Amino acid sequence: MFAASPFPSTRFIHPVTSARSSATLNSAMSSNVPAHPKVSVIIPIYGKAGDLPRLIDALQAQTLSPHEIILVDSSPKPIDNPPPGTRLVKNPVDVALSWDYNLGAKEATGDYILNMQQDCVPEDKGALERMMQQLHEVPGRVSVVALVTLPMENFLQYNFWGQVLMARWIGRIRQGISGKFDLHRADVYRSIGCYNTAQFHFAGEDMDLFMRLSQKGEVFVSDVEIIHYHFQSLKTSWQHLFRKHYQVAESFGALFRTWGFGLRRIPYAGHWTHHLAKYLYCLVPLLLVPQFCVPAALAIIIGSNLSNMESWRVKSWKTWVYLPFFNVYLFFVGFVGTAVGLLTGKQRYSQNK
Repeated sequence: MFAASPFPSTRFIHPVTSARSSATLNSAMSSNVPAHPKVSVIIPIYGKAGDLPRLIDALQAQTLSPHEIILVDSSPKPIDNPPPGTRLVKNPVDVALSWDYNLGAKEATGDYILNMQQDCVPEDKGALERMMQQLHEVPGRVSVVALVTLPMENFLQYNFWGQVLMARWIGRIRQGISGKFDLHRADVYRSIGCYNTAQFHFAGEDMDLFMRLSQKGEVFVSDVEIIHYHFQSLKTSWQHLFRKHYQVAESFGALFRTWGFGLRRIPYAGHWTHHLAKYLYCLVPLLLVPQFCVPAALAIIIGSNLSNMESWRVKSWKTWVYLPFFNVYLFFVGFVGTAVGLLTGKQRYSQNK
């Protein structure tokens, strides 16, 4: 599908074989960092242990060793034998990831909480230590979160619609809180109730958490990278993109109802092509006004294709045949999802449940 990659190259460094030696790091922790910081790593797994050995090995090889690694399993058929060096917590409530993170935080005994996902791996052995140092560099800093990187070699394995879905995640993404490598002060994290499961079920909970933590102090975006492998077990279809887009749009409506334009503080808001369509929603009512319907329609057609601009780099004949129409349909799916989230103030739809 690709003769040569049209995307920016991504830096891929295996955490164990990284050429960056620990000698390039500070030889000792900053004086502001506790001598032996206790980090509780929380990983939701949902009955699957496929990626765990790779992640556990990478965590145990860190120059700052985790105090504990907690696996939270809400699957009806949880795993029986957790990997050595981990503790399994079974969650009887099977809803979404945020429930698992919250239960893990309740069970954790460390002074710091590191939320991760099992298909992610830190870029090198010093990643956690550097983030701990950054957490203590500035007074009032409550969280440090990593950049997220999707390896190109994984992306190229996706089918056409899978690449359209994930094209915007190629590169070093300043997402903010993602649940992939987020380090929090445990006392602050618990003081705000962790993830807001009452309002957000399957999307938007990370952005909401960023906003609430920011009320307590700074959430710093580190230069540390987390490698997100994101294996697609099933072939992605165009219907999958519609459902995913609706799910995320519903969360935006609920987020906007709660936080308004304060959402611009979130690092992810800086990726303008991901958000252009939201500013075009006000044009939809003009489609019903005869003297404005044509210019409004043209603006929506052009804007909706610009808002998914990264997908145009996918090298396939389908790109030019399908996307001019598909992106417009996607815009209206997003409009409906946003309206529902704005009216209800909640995110409830899931593409998987």
